[in-house]
Amino acid sequence: MAALGDRLDGKYLVIDRLGEGGFGEVFLAEDEAIPGRRVAIKVLHSAAEDDQHNLVWEMRQLSQISHPHVVGFYHHFIEDAHLHLVMEFCAKGGLDERLAAVGAFPEIQVFEWALQLCSALAFVHNKGIVQHDVKPQNILFANDGTIKLGDFGVANSNAGTLPFLPPEVLLHERVSRTDPRVDVYALGLTLIQLLTGQHPLFGVSTEEAIEIRIRHDFVSASLSQWVQGVLLKATHPTPELRFQSVSDFAHAIRAQHVPFIVDLNRIKADKLAGKAESFIRRGRWRKAEEQVRYALECSPDCVSALMAAGHCKLLIRQADRAYEYFSHAVRVSPRTPVQKELAEISLERGNIPKAISLLTDHLQRNASDYEAYNLLLKCFYVTHRLDAGMELAEALKNESPSNCFTNNMLLFRLLNGRVTSVELNTLVGTDQADPFFAYNLNVFNSENWQSNDSQPPLKSKLLFQEYRFGVRSRSKSNVLSINLPDGRREEFSQPIVTIGSLSSNDLPLEYRGVSRRHCVIVNRTDDVWIYDLKSTVGTVVDGERLLGGMHLAGVHNVDLSEACLRIGASRDLLV
Repeated sequence: MAALGDRLDGKYLVIDRLGEGGFGEVFLAEDEAIPGRRVAIKVLHSAAEDDQHNLVWEMRQLSQISHPHVVGFYHHFIEDAHLHLVMEFCAKGGLDERLAAVGAFPEIQVFEWALQLCSALAFVHNKGIVQHDVKPQNILFANDGTIKLGDFGVANSNAGTLPFLPPEVLLHERVSRTDPRVDVYALGLTLIQLLTGQHPLFGVSTEEAIEIRIRHDFVSASLSQWVQGVLLKATHPTPELRFQSVSDFAHAIRAQHVPFIVDLNRIKADKLAGKAESFIRRGRWRKAEEQVRYALECSPDCVSALMAAGHCKLLIRQADRAYEYFSHAVRVSPRTPVQKELAEISLERGNIPKAISLLTDHLQRNASDYEAYNLLLKCFYVTHRLDAGMELAEALKNESPSNCFTNNMLLFRLLNGRVTSVELNTLVGTDQADPFFAYNLNVFNSENWQSNDSQPPLKSKLLFQEYRFGVRSRSKSNVLSINLPDGRREEFSQPIVTIGSLSSNDLPLEYRGVSRRHCVIVNRTDDVWIYDLKSTVGTVVDGERLLGGMHLAGVHNVDLSEACLRIGASRDLLV
């Protein structure tokens, strides 16, 4: 083994012994090849080839890491059959030495360090390396005072210092060597020691230590309540109830901190975003867009304003613009919950598997979000998963404030042939049928879609009901104005306006190219939509071919082949 005065690898002059760890000794050396540079050299006790090989593999991984809060690894060599690791020398010593000198640290200092250590651990975890020995002794300070995480000698080994190991390791449960929750637990205990000056598991037997871990009553009640909550979760004896990553740990710390600098512009932007969201809930997207514009002028990186902007664009099916706003929000705050919004965008883009995956994740954490359930139902409708759709709609039809599940369940039953003629006759005779319910039944009972191969299939003529159209508070009547090619003007107050060449349509049009059931307009106050029904020549709105649905606000030119209409989304817009 090395000794003072030795020259290692032909250029490292050993000038001091820094300490000894579980895997070897650490020496301070002068790098004679680079005058003035000092390095720390760790010498592995074991000369076993397997031990050296595993450690070299980990060190090679670390050599590819450049992070301000991770001790740098330079290279390795073997001398006298022992592995030597050449590392960055942290001149200002270890956190354990500072703790011994002061007894405990202020809360603000501890959590400033904690966030920096979380950043370092998240970085190495993403490389597939779990440190397994987080403790004050392995937390060092560089010459400029930067805190550094070091000593990866037992990384990915399920070994470590006993007082900092979680109960699942001590109980010899099957624990993945790359489970980051091991480091979460050790960091939680480290923070307890830094805040109180005491480690709850020092000086007790292994059996007592396990019992204390399981009892989980060692977080001091003298700490701030939010600190107790964070540390209790970090050191929970059940891994599944612990923070699942150090990023989650860091987020919890940040969420409890009030910034020292109050950003008045961000506060104003957040208030404006709240107003915008209120307008969005009522379908008044133009008012919402106005508030969003003011909010982003105040604070372009305000997450709530970016989310409101995304919701506004999503409301009117501008999926690409919505995606830009949501992506910006995630860049500003990576933990911004956008799964539901991204799912709706994926649905609009036709990526149904991704939409289902995102909605499933969202609903795991938001189990009473009925709008998200209806989006999932729409995924089933689009992919013709009729049995799954019927099952989901049946389960939710009596739970939600929207009647969309009842109406959409009818769609799945109609398409699956699960409605008997007796039921149809009963339903048709119902005076209080919902407009979507009544529309779909009327289409189904029409003899025109049957036995005529030139007509589009039934599904293309039916209407899937969006969640908001079934909420009574959003279902106020609206008067829609349409100027016809012959100069006439028609007004419609019914909630669903049908347009096509059939005389039974609300607006029958006998023009070449107009399909029997060409398009429909869902007519709600501040929420008017036009849907093409897979017509032969299509529907063009303001020069853009309609794919699916489009929100109508203001006045629009709508072309149905040779029939050119001018539609005002409310009565007073056309003169």
